[in-house]
Amino acid sequence: MCFRKGTKEMLDQERFLQKYHLEKTFEKSNLGWNLLEEIYEDYTVNIYPMLQELSGKLIIDLNQRKNIIQNQKPGWGKDIHVIYGRAKDPEHVIEKIIRKVGNEDSQKYQDISVDTYKDILRDLIGIRVIVIKKEDWKEAHELICALFHDFYDGTPKAYVCYGDRKVFDEEIIDVDYTVKGYRSQHYVIRYEECYVEIQVRTLAEEVYGEFDHRVRYPYFKDNKFLIRYTNMISRGIAELDDMISTCMQLDGELLETLNRKFEGDKYVDWAKEQISSKALDSTSQGEIIKSGNVEEILKSKLL
Repeated sequence: MCFRKGTKEMLDQERFLQKYHLEKTFEKSNLGWNLLEEIYEDYTVNIYPMLQELSGKLIIDLNQRKNIIQNQKPGWGKDIHVIYGRAKDPEHVIEKIIRKVGNEDSQKYQDISVDTYKDILRDLIGIRVIVIKKEDWKEAHELICALFHDFYDGTPKAYVCYGDRKVFDEEIIDVDYTVKGYRSQHYVIRYEECYVEIQVRTLAEEVYGEFDHRVRYPYFKDNKFLIRYTNMISRGIAELDDMISTCMQLDGELLETLNRKFEGDKYVDWAKEQISSKALDSTSQGEIIKSGNVEEILKSKLL
């Protein structure tokens, strides 16, 4: 996809546009390929390595602040599952610029140049804070606000779907309702003079986000088959989050009461059957190997 000419980073235009399904979008954008190559070279050589290092530093800072708050408030933040992040891949920087100008006609991107792209793209570093249940958003919010006091691009903002259970405090976070199936909290901050986008999601929302981004968005976002199935998955994710929240909010006494009400439930102990079956298979396979009969070994598919 890219190659070096001396020390210069280059992009193969035809292969790049085909890979990201951007042929028509690039034509509509009226962007010059030379400009995109200039941005790609600058980002790859000068910016990307620095942002990778910076993302690691920010993750350490967030985890250290989390530990400080936990020492002050025992039990706080126990369901903040993991914090991770990275700098945006160089090819995805170019892909996003083409898509924003060509498909979405974003005014913010119209005068993009090698001097301005670092301020226009505010997700060159992306950080994820993954929580266990929906209610944990508030502790993640407290963690982020403990490090940062100023936010950009209309954040903090929670993207939710119509029909979702109301969880967020709209006095401290803006709530944006959508029909797209996407759920996440967004914070755009400045960290050592660089813009960073921090997203907070539950484990279940992270599964949906990864699926949607890899399968449908942005290259097949109008595909009717994928729209139907991503919408079904999105609804299932919301129900899963509600079930997780409900179960985690039950105390021991209530769980014991529910256990007595459901003690008539029976489950097939398939694990024992599987173990027994494997043991039998291992015994018969061992006998075949000991026999040294090549034909029998091949028949039993052991090779």
